[in-house]
Amino acid sequence: MYRLLIVDNERLIVENLVDLFVKAEELQLEVYGAYSAQEALELMDQTQIDIVLSDIRMPVMGGLELQREIIARWPKCKVIFLSGYDDFEYAQQALRNNSVDYLLKTEGEQTVLLAVKKAAAQLKEALEADRLIERARVQLEAAKPVLRREYVWSLLQGDSALLKKARQAFQELELPLSSQERVLLAVGRVDDWRDDYSDADRELMLYAIQNIAEEYVSAFAHSFSLVFDKNKIVWMLQPLKTQGGPAPSRTAPWAKTAEFLQGAAERIRLSCKELLGLKLSFTLAGDAKDWAAAAEQFEKLKLMLNCGLGLGQETVLVDKGLPEQAVPQGYKHEVRTELRRFESLAALLENGQRYHFFNEYSRLISLVGEGPAQDGHLKMEIAVTLASIFLAYINRWGLQTEIGDRHDLSRLIRFDRHASWKETVDYYARLAESLFDIKWNGRIHQENDVVRHIQRYVEQNLAGDVSLTRIGEVVGLNPYYLSRLYKQLTSEGLSEYVTNVRLTKAKELLAQNVLKISDVSRSVGFASEQSFYRFFKKATGQTPQEYRESAENVKKSE
Repeated sequence: MYRLLIVDNERLIVENLVDLFVKAEELQLEVYGAYSAQEALELMDQTQIDIVLSDIRMPVMGGLELQREIIARWPKCKVIFLSGYDDFEYAQQALRNNSVDYLLKTEGEQTVLLAVKKAAAQLKEALEADRLIERARVQLEAAKPVLRREYVWSLLQGDSALLKKARQAFQELELPLSSQERVLLAVGRVDDWRDDYSDADRELMLYAIQNIAEEYVSAFAHSFSLVFDKNKIVWMLQPLKTQGGPAPSRTAPWAKTAEFLQGAAERIRLSCKELLGLKLSFTLAGDAKDWAAAAEQFEKLKLMLNCGLGLGQETVLVDKGLPEQAVPQGYKHEVRTELRRFESLAALLENGQRYHFFNEYSRLISLVGEGPAQDGHLKMEIAVTLASIFLAYINRWGLQTEIGDRHDLSRLIRFDRHASWKETVDYYARLAESLFDIKWNGRIHQENDVVRHIQRYVEQNLAGDVSLTRIGEVVGLNPYYLSRLYKQLTSEGLSEYVTNVRLTKAKELLAQNVLKISDVSRSVGFASEQSFYRFFKKATGQTPQEYRESAENVKKSE
């Protein structure tokens, strides 16, 4: 129920309008009256009013000034002006100020009722919009923890494109870190799980570890953490700023934070062992890195945890203090980042995106050329990755025979069958071309089947239901998509096709001169003979009877 306030300095007008809207029960309004703008504002200071129906010319304070005061109090209130003057300037200004309507008192009660009904409808629409916005806001808030994890994980995987709008993303996702400052990393690992722990138990334990760590870390740093690989956690830290003090320098606060981190890691390890019965190991960065270098730092800490001293239990390693040989010397970070992108080829192949597939394929293959012998292991890794992608696709779609007739599939796993790296690269490119051709031909074949199915149904059911909805049900496609698809495939609208089939069939039946015209009408799907006459005359310029007679004359002349 909405509240309606009627404002006019003429008491009779107010009383008549109040009576009018009280009787209009279908509008479900709570109706108030005021005899001046001041009285209206006093009421609105006590009660929220949804719709105001006001005279535009009143003593002391006119309707336009009242409108400004109303909007200041209740911005969503709808104002309708009622005037005894057909004044264009007033009307223009009123509408410019977002009033709902400008009515003349001579226009009658029905016009006033409709204007208020329109205002009520606008309020309802606005309320629904507000509810949708609020629901979206609540859903976004609920999704933020997931969005934060996904965004930070992408940064740690080396997605440099995200850094361009990092400041905005950090603010929108309410990350407790600054995108403009360096970041100190730490990686922790649960060394061993109890055999009776379920996946849910492990998730709960990892959550508990993060809570314990937060207790120790929050005393000296802002932090954000996320779980990866089911038993590991990465922490990102930035030193706390002193209240009102300057931003951290490039040295002292970071060195102090790194020192605190080493002590905190040991306390976290001991607390988790005592409270949770879990053994933890850590690798800690010795110094902070810019966000652009954080992914490389993260990769290095993971490698440290997976070899040498890192394979032990309850270890705490600091990157800065270890000899260089303690960290595996594999591919450069940039190469490792690019290697992860090979998985994107699988999605491009699956989705039939030929152009994007070969663009990405060429770019990734350029990681190595015909190059030196030391690239041999990198080439082997790329070849194995590609073989896995293609084998999975071929097996999933049951293309072993069709592809096997065109290519030697043993070369997917027998790399000695390739004389050179170029031959390997060309082999996979040809294999991809064949898979895209098969996918495309299958689509064309299926599309042709759909067209034939539609046309056969229409021809056999002209007297029945050939609506877009029914045809969509028959072929198993959304009717709106079906309409677009048919037009795309045949260059003819589906309704146009149905019309042409009806016309062709009608001509055929009329020329045979066996059925009555009323029977011909029903045979081609018209509910009434009159509708058929109009359709046929419009399409041919002749009535059905005239067409029948002309067809008879043609037969006789032959």
